[in-house]
Formats: sequence, C-alpha cells, structure tokens
Amino acid sequence: MQRSDHLNNRLKLKKRILISGLVLALLASALFFLTRKNAIIQPKAITEKVNIDIPQSTINIPITLEIKSLADYLNDKITGRFLDTTLLLQQSKKERIALTLTKTEDITISSTGRELLCILPLTVEATLIDSRVGKTLSKLVHPFRTSIILTLSTPIDLDRSWKLKTRFKIRGYQWVTEPVLKIGPFRKNIQEHLDRAIRKNKNVLTSMVDKEINKAASLQKTVAGVWRDLQEPILINRNPSPVWIRFACSDIKGDISLHNNAIICFASVKAKMLIITDTTTSTKHNSLPNFKQIEAREKLPKSDIFVYANTSFYEINQQLNDLLKGTVISSKGYTITIKEVHAFASTEGLTIAVNTGGDLNGRFFLTGRPVFDITTQRLNVRKFNFLINSNSILVNRGDDVLHDLLKERVASKLNLGFEKLICQLPLIINQAIAKEKAGRTIDMKVGNLEIKQCNILMGKEKLHFIINAGTETTIRLKKIKAGNAIRIH
Repeated sequence: MQRSDHLNNRLKLKKRILISGLVLALLASALFFLTRKNAIIQPKAITEKVNIDIPQSTINIPITLEIKSLADYLNDKITGRFLDTTLLLQQSKKERIALTLTKTEDITISSTGRELLCILPLTVEATLIDSRVGKTLSKLVHPFRTSIILTLSTPIDLDRSWKLKTRFKIRGYQWVTEPVLKIGPFRKNIQEHLDRAIRKNKNVLTSMVDKEINKAASLQKTVAGVWRDLQEPILINRNPSPVWIRFACSDIKGDISLHNNAIICFASVKAKMLIITDTTTSTKHNSLPNFKQIEAREKLPKSDIFVYANTSFYEINQQLNDLLKGTVISSKGYTITIKEVHAFASTEGLTIAVNTGGDLNGRFFLTGRPVFDITTQRLNVRKFNFLINSNSILVNRGDDVLHDLLKERVASKLNLGFEKLICQLPLIINQAIAKEKAGRTIDMKVGNLEIKQCNILMGKEKLHFIINAGTETTIRLKKIKAGNAIRIH
C-alpha cells in the first residue's frame, strides 16, 4: 500500500513538472512571437545618389511696344522739310514757283488691328520766283501757305534681326484749304501741280518713315538681353556649398500682332535648366537666333517652367533637431523626451528615426511619402506613421496617445523649408530674365505663379524637387531713345 502511494505521488509530481514546463514553454513561445511580431526593424537605407534629368522649359514673354511711344519717337526724330522743289505752272515755263512741304505738327499713329495708320500734317508754302512779268515784279507777289494732311498705312512684320518692318503707302491726303496762288489780279489754283509733285515724291516720305521705324522699333536688343540673362548663373544655395541654376537656351520663336494701343511681340524661348557648382567652368552662351515665326498651337499665354531645387538630409536633420531636440511630451501621467531625430531616405519612403527617453524609452521609426498638394500648395508627408503597431502590448501602457502626440509633433516641423522656396520662385524667374531690365525704358513683371506639379526624388544624401510652374511674364518698352533728329531736305 505504501509502495502504491509512493508511486502515485511520483506520478503526480512528474505531471506537475510536465504541466509547468509546458506552461513555461507556451509562455516563452508567446513572448517570443509577440516580441518578433512587434520588433522594431530599421528600414533599409537608400545608398545610391539620384540622377536628375530636368525637362525643357518654355518661357513665353509678350514684349509690348506702345504705339504712343512709337509716335513720340518719330516726332522727336523727324523734323524739318519733307519736300523742297520748284514747279512750272505753264508749258511756256513763264510761271515758276518754289514749293516746300514742312512738318510743323505732331505725327499721330493709330491701329486698326490689321494695319498701322500714320497721320502726317504738313505745311505747304509756295512762292512765285519767276513769271511773264519778270522776276522783279514776281517778288512782289506774296507767298501763300496752306496745310495738307497725309494718311499713311502699313501692315507690320518682324525681319530676321527682330526689327519692326513696315511698308508704308500713302492712303490718301486732304487739303485743309485750296492751294490758290494770287498773281496780281489773277488767281491760280495749283492743286493739280501739287498733287503731281506729291505723287512723284511719295517714296521719299514713306521710305524715310519705314527706315526710321525699322531702326527705332528694334526688339533685337530686348530679346537678346532676355536670351543672354537666362543663361547667366543664378545662385540658389550658398551652404553647405554654392549651387547655381542656369538656363541653356536652345531655340526661340516669335510672333507680331497689332492691338488697339500697342504692338505686341510674342517671344517663346526653349531652355533647359542646368545645375552647376562652378561658374568659372560654365559653358559658353548660345547666341540669339534669327527671328522665326511661331506656330499658332505653340502660342500659349503662360510660361511652362521647370525649376530644380534640393535640400540635404544634413540640413533636414539640423533643422529637425533644432526644433525638436529636448521637447517634452506628456499624457495620462506619462512623459517622454525627444533625445534625437535622424531623417534618411529608405526603401519605405522618408524615414524619421526618433530616440526617446522617459516613460517611453526607445527608438522609433516614422515613415511616409513626401508629396506636394497642388490644391493647398503645401508639402505633406502621406501615410506618415510608425513602423510598429502602436497598440502593441509592449508599448500599451497608455502610450498610444504618446505615440500620436510624438507623430504630430514631428510632422508639424517636417516642411523641409519647401514653402519658402515656392514663394521665392517669382524672384528666381525675375532674376533669370530681368537682370538690369527695369527703369526708364523697360518695365518687366512676373506674376500669377501656379505650381502645376512637383516631383520629389530621394537619394542617399538629398531630397530633390523638380517643380513645374506656370507663370505670366511681360515686358513693356516704356520709351524709345530718339537720338539725333533727322531734318528732311
């Protein structure tokens, strides 16, 4: 009996040991499983640099020449006599007069939308210098004066050198008063003779006006200045090392059109933006091509510009640690302190490693995809969250709230300074195409900037942004320098 009881006790002990061992094994397995399930595995960092290929930009610039400025130029430039000749009033050559046509009033220029109209008032003077009664008595005849208003018209075009090309013709003219010469008791209407003289000499005036407008309304200097300035380096980043952008201009086309108060030259420049780190080794500027007509489908009101920018992870981490290091977050009686933040590009996206102390002591990884929201025009990090389950039993001492607070605090500081860059884009574009192009003669404006797309690429060292922006750019010629006046003989 005793032996039987002893045997039973040994069996019960073995059973207890077996059950205890099984329970311990199950607990160890469960703990191992939970630990493995919620283990914090660092995302794999990207180790390659990114090759950047910038698309070609199209910079559309309407250059406006106000018609009033053109008229002011001609009035400053052209003065004096248009015609100085002698006329015979009879076939017997007895009556001979000296005839002069002089510009004494302002030229006015207007537009029909298809042609330029030039109104040219001239003073007409006729003096009898010989007659059948002899030269001595002829001098006693008083000269007469009247006025004639000539109307000239022309279509407009641009020549190969970006100069305004006109082909003025006399469309008609009107005598203010009849040209009647008094010789003693006789009155002689000499309109027919004057008409004949004007028709004979019409090319003198029209060719002169054509020549002066072609010389004055040259857009070559303005367009060449824009073309040249685009190819000048523009500093966009000074630290940690200087970086410049420069547009490599490859082609330009244009168009010319008449409006009610202005002549507008539409210039469309094709250029590719380059990133350079040394301005001393930059390539030679391409020279301005000859004027070429742009096709109607290519004529768009806004420029389509691709601008490149980057920010290094060194700068991002410096910024984040300046803003977040030492930050204390409290909730439900628990407190954590942010010790350090480290951002890097990983296979998961943009990863932020956060070292914390206090009640939630450890290293956590937040990941997301940086995107630019076109609607709000702001940079966001999409699906920005922890790589571990914030409701894990290992971090569930009420710390899910701390997790959310930590995530929100980091996210609020993660704008990478990108909005500032966007605000500077009009200035960057102005610097590119408006160097020394403001003041007495040139008025340039860049406005209505619209970010259409932003591609964000991540590499080992940097975040790269290729920004596609639309903007309106205009140049207005306020004044044309007249130079020396032309006196017509």
